[in-house]
Amino acid sequence: MLPALRPLLAAFSIAISVFAPMMAAAKDNGGVIVFGGTGRLGVDIVRLLVDAGEDVTVFSRTGDAGKHFKDMKVRIAVGDLLDDASIGKAFDARSYRVAIDAAAQRTEIRLPDFYEKVTRSIVRHAKRTGVKHFISHGSIGAGDNHKMVPALASYPQTAALIDKGKAEALIIAGGVPYTIIRNGVLPNTEPLPPATHKAGLTVDYTTFSAITRADLAILTLDCIDNPARLNRIYHAIDATLPIPTE
Repeated sequence: MLPALRPLLAAFSIAISVFAPMMAAAKDNGGVIVFGGTGRLGVDIVRLLVDAGEDVTVFSRTGDAGKHFKDMKVRIAVGDLLDDASIGKAFDARSYRVAIDAAAQRTEIRLPDFYEKVTRSIVRHAKRTGVKHFISHGSIGAGDNHKMVPALASYPQTAALIDKGKAEALIIAGGVPYTIIRNGVLPNTEPLPPATHKAGLTVDYTTFSAITRADLAILTLDCIDNPARLNRIYHAIDATLPIPTE
């Protein structure tokens, strides 16, 4: 997939921020709810949150989601991402200062407005219940960004990227302080690759690269309780990783 992108990536001027953990703040002002917490990215995020001493709730379609988090103190809020009422119920059940959306559309759904619909519900209930920060994982090339990325110039924008662009617009207009983290290619080799600890967040919206889920999880925690990350859109970049060509 995306052949000949490595030279383009090498030519990019990437302003990468250095990961600086913000774990010293007391966790007495609300917990963290994670949507998509049982997915490949979400599990890594949840584990780091627990290690950081956060009060973590995972929103899941099934009550047995705890199997992903053995020996960890994690609450499960059972609900469906496409059911606004169950999302509202999860927000009403506890006080959250941070909501994280790491959800990806299931292959059996493939709704053209999946991300827009899910985001609308999360943002609405987050605002209603006083959530202080919404962190959303999106994709490089979402919405108008597709026109800005040279690496994507010869590839038509997919329906999912159009949908994610609409979701981003809802987040920006939603009234909850936000951070949007766009990623490019997520390596899927088994076992999943570990963090390189060379990744970073940039506001250069022309950039595109591969990045591990483990590094994305680290970058997610860098945004929590970090005022410098509020109301920003970032590209998650790791110039040390080759971009898959198939």
